[in-house]
Amino acid sequence: MNLLDIIAKAKSEKATSLDLSQKELRLLPPELFEIETLEELNLDRNKLVEIPDEIGKLKNLKSLSISENDLMELPETIGDLKKLEHLYLGYNSLSELPASVGNLVNLRTVNIAKNQMLDLPQEIGNWKKVVKLSLHDNMLSEIPASIGKMESLVKLYLDNNDLTSIPGTLGELSNLEILMVSGNSLGAVPSELGNLKKLRELVLDANQLSTLPESLAQCDSLETISVVENPMEGGIPRILLDKKGLKVDQ
Repeated sequence: MNLLDIIAKAKSEKATSLDLSQKELRLLPPELFEIETLEELNLDRNKLVEIPDEIGKLKNLKSLSISENDLMELPETIGDLKKLEHLYLGYNSLSELPASVGNLVNLRTVNIAKNQMLDLPQEIGNWKKVVKLSLHDNMLSEIPASIGKMESLVKLYLDNNDLTSIPGTLGELSNLEILMVSGNSLGAVPSELGNLKKLRELVLDANQLSTLPESLAQCDSLETISVVENPMEGGIPRILLDKKGLKVDQ
C-alpha cells in the first residue's frame, strides 16, 4: 500500500493513530493534515528536513514523534497543537525552537536531545505540566531563568552542552528528582539547588567545578552527587561528606 493509500485509509476510518516511521519520507503530503481525528503521529526515522505549516491543523494530536530525521526548524504553527502531551524531536538538526512552543501548555514529556540547539525560548516557562525534559547532547550555552517555572519537572537532562552556568531558578523546581549536567563547563553550582527537597541524584561529571555549595546538605532526599572529572581544588565540603545516606562520587 503506497503512502497516499495509507493516508486515505486512515482518513476514511477516522484513525486516531498513524505510524509513518521508516518510510524514507522527504516531504509530507498535504493529505496527511486532513486526518483531523489523529491523536498520535509517528514520523520517526525518515528524511524530513522540514515540517509544513499545515501541521497546525492536527488540533487533536496528543503525541508527535519526529525523531531521527534531518529537521532544521519547526514551524510557528506547532504552537497550535494545544492538546499535545508528548513531543519527541531527538536526533535532528534543530538549532532553535519557535516561541510558539510556549502555547503547548499540556506537554508532559519533551525530548530535544541530540540536536544542535543553541538556545531555548523564555516561553518554555509555560510548560507547567512537563515532567521530563531531555536536552542532552546539544550546543546550549545558557538555560533561560524561566525554566524555574516548570513546576512539575521531575527529570532534567542537560548533559553534554556548552553551559558555563545554570540558573539559580532551578532551585524553584520543587518536584525535581534527577538533574544531569555532566559534560559541560560549569564553574560553579548555584546555592539555590539546596532548596530542592526531592532531589535524589545530581550528576556533574566532567565540568570545571572547584567545590560544591554547602547548601546541598539541605536537600533532604539527596542520595548521590557525582563530580568525577572536575578540578575540585576546594574539595567537597565536610557537611556533604558527613551527610547520612549521601554518596559522593569523585
